[in-house]
Amino acid sequence: MRSYLVLTPPGGADPDHRKTIIIADRFSWLALLFPWIWLLTKRLWLAALAVFLAQIAAGQLMQMSGFEAAGFLLGLAINVLVALEGRHFYSESLIRRGWVLQDVITAADLDTAEEIYFSSLRQTRTELPATAGWARPVGASPTAGWDAGGIGLFDHQGGR
Repeated sequence: MRSYLVLTPPGGADPDHRKTIIIADRFSWLALLFPWIWLLTKRLWLAALAVFLAQIAAGQLMQMSGFEAAGFLLGLAINVLVALEGRHFYSESLIRRGWVLQDVITAADLDTAEEIYFSSLRQTRTELPATAGWARPVGASPTAGWDAGGIGLFDHQGGR
């Protein structure tokens, strides 16, 4: 089972919830392999810059005699940190921008989490459109109008 964070946009959720974001709180393989690029795709500019500079520093450390292992471990630690905490950085960034954390759901997969969240929402009742001009007004004679009966498979004598 995995945790999923449900975030709604600033100003409240839209009626059809197209902007609602559900983020899996888990390890990210793309963030492990390409940490600063992954951060850029999530619009975490300062974190991406910091990770990029730290990776350059780790690369420079690996070039120094006697510090190869330290440089490698520093680079690996940066990548693992972003892979483990990148989605948390992203959710906190959205919250700072005004998004609202609505719920934390535990589910086996994203589809189940979406089903749990959206099924718990209060359903708004949509009104049917106004009847067209050809419909029989309330109280009108059942034999008057287009549905007077007499033709068709089932004749209900024009009644409802």
